[in-house]
Amino acid sequence: MMVDLRKKLVIVILVFCLPSVNAQDACSTGLCRCSQRTATCKNANLTYIPKFPLRITAIHFNNNYLPHIDSTTFLNISNRIRIITLHNNGIQSIDENVFQNLSNFNVHLLDLSNNRIKLFNISTFLPIKYLSVLRLGNNKISTIVAGVIKSLTSISINNNNLDNLPNFCDHQSSFPILRKITLQGNHIENFFPENLNCMDKLEHLNLNENAIVSLKTDYFHSFRSLTWLSIQNQGSPDPLIIQERAFNNSKILTLMLSINKLSTDHLNEHAFDGCDNLRKLDLSKNDFVQNEEKLNVALAPLKSLKKLYLNRCRLQSIPIVVAKFLQRLNYLYIGLNRIKSWPDNFFENNTDLQDLNVADNSIQTITNKMLPKMLRERLKIIALGNNPFVCNCELVWLIQWIHREPDKFFEYPKGYSCLKITEKICLNNTGLFISVTTVTCFFIFVIFTMSVIYKYIWHIKYHIYMLRYRPGQLLDIAEKHYVYDVFVAYCVEDSDWVRDNLVPIMEEGENIKLCIHERDFQGGRLIMDNIVQHMESSRKVLVVLSNDFARSKWCQFEMSLAERLVIDMSIESIVVVLLENIATVNMSKSLNALLKTTTYISWDDEGEEDVFWHKIKTSLKRPYEL
Repeated sequence: MMVDLRKKLVIVILVFCLPSVNAQDACSTGLCRCSQRTATCKNANLTYIPKFPLRITAIHFNNNYLPHIDSTTFLNISNRIRIITLHNNGIQSIDENVFQNLSNFNVHLLDLSNNRIKLFNISTFLPIKYLSVLRLGNNKISTIVAGVIKSLTSISINNNNLDNLPNFCDHQSSFPILRKITLQGNHIENFFPENLNCMDKLEHLNLNENAIVSLKTDYFHSFRSLTWLSIQNQGSPDPLIIQERAFNNSKILTLMLSINKLSTDHLNEHAFDGCDNLRKLDLSKNDFVQNEEKLNVALAPLKSLKKLYLNRCRLQSIPIVVAKFLQRLNYLYIGLNRIKSWPDNFFENNTDLQDLNVADNSIQTITNKMLPKMLRERLKIIALGNNPFVCNCELVWLIQWIHREPDKFFEYPKGYSCLKITEKICLNNTGLFISVTTVTCFFIFVIFTMSVIYKYIWHIKYHIYMLRYRPGQLLDIAEKHYVYDVFVAYCVEDSDWVRDNLVPIMEEGENIKLCIHERDFQGGRLIMDNIVQHMESSRKVLVVLSNDFARSKWCQFEMSLAERLVIDMSIESIVVVLLENIATVNMSKSLNALLKTTTYISWDDEGEEDVFWHKIKTSLKRPYEL
């Protein structure tokens, strides 16, 4: 009685209310936003589908309130409508005859997702002759009533409450031309291939996020057109078990098996036998840390594989099967593992490899043989980020490559370390640099040493000769036998004065025996030897001082030697004759000290020549000879 009353009430509302509302369409009244061909009625709190202009071909009636849809729901729909979406309208039930009014319509997409539908009666949708895409995801469907929709090519029943795989082959085929079916996010535990394999056109099968516990031998062998298969993230507490030849179907091109707690104990080593044409395989987020050799055997038949995903599988090395058998790979994603290295020229046979991801591993260094030049030139994308690289000079070649082609490196510069290492910084660690530095330092040392020797040559020679000629035991000056009374130290430029003035007066007039190097030095001996020997054989030294003397290294040596002999008491004294004032530029420290500590005799002393010679005589003779 109450049901009949409700139906009468709905009719009254339709008769008396709808005409007044529909006097104008929903676009002109502002109930919905309309573009050229699309009407969107979102969050409008509508309890009915209003009328739209004839130009509209797509209706998006979302987030309103239609708890129950029946034959009156689509009264205002024109036969030009091709797309109807009824998201999130609280739909709980659908009358069997609800779509009778759409039998002659051109609706090809119907979206009833995000509602509360519990029953899916396939026959209910049969009147929609051209329906090709049906979306029923995110409902509460737990029961499916068999039926046939001959036009359907894609159906989504994802995220519902199905405990078992629906049997779509009750009537030979519920969907004879279906190409895509999505059953993701249900509670399906057992997979029965006979419930689906009658659909000869089925290409795309999504069974993700269910609770399937095993895939047995030849489960997918009878699917005649299946090219895309995804069985990822099964929620069973136990790992997914895959038996031998489970995917024995050469039609399959893409196989997704990630997040299934798979290990080599649960993956039969012949599981992929028969997948001769497989192009893409995703085994990521499983666990192959044990018995990696078994994984190599399992992957060996997949010689046509183009893309392989093995990220986050706890692998400690890149499976050798990659280099030996999977030579057609152009994409290898093996990041988020524990890989530390791989052999030199490992990818030598992977001549199609263009995308390599080894990010987030345990790689500390990479040599240019691990990624040879031919591979580097071929790669379009490479991911190396978030590896614990040791920032030493072995990575210089890699850093140079990164800076040279940054677009090749995935997410560069995020996660890439050691980017500041340069060849210049690292040159000091190379053998060449060590050799060059050693030779350079040697030459610098030689040049420095030669410079020092050149600058202090006379001091060095002086000390060498003093060590060489230093008497073993100093004798009292009174006991020594001198060959000469006076050793005359003078420069060549002053030899005329010595020869014309000093020698005649001192030797001929005063009988003072002078040692004159031009006359008394022995031929064939070193000059140094002559100086030292004759100076030690003289009682006193007479220094004839001039600017030429001050500039002469030999004269400086003679003066230094004389000072040393005086200190050693090998000679009595030094007598200095100043022929001219010494220019500041020629004044050395030792010469300046000599003039300050020794009373010298100037050639123009008091302007009297007799006084000058008298001073020299008294300075050169012994006291008892005066």
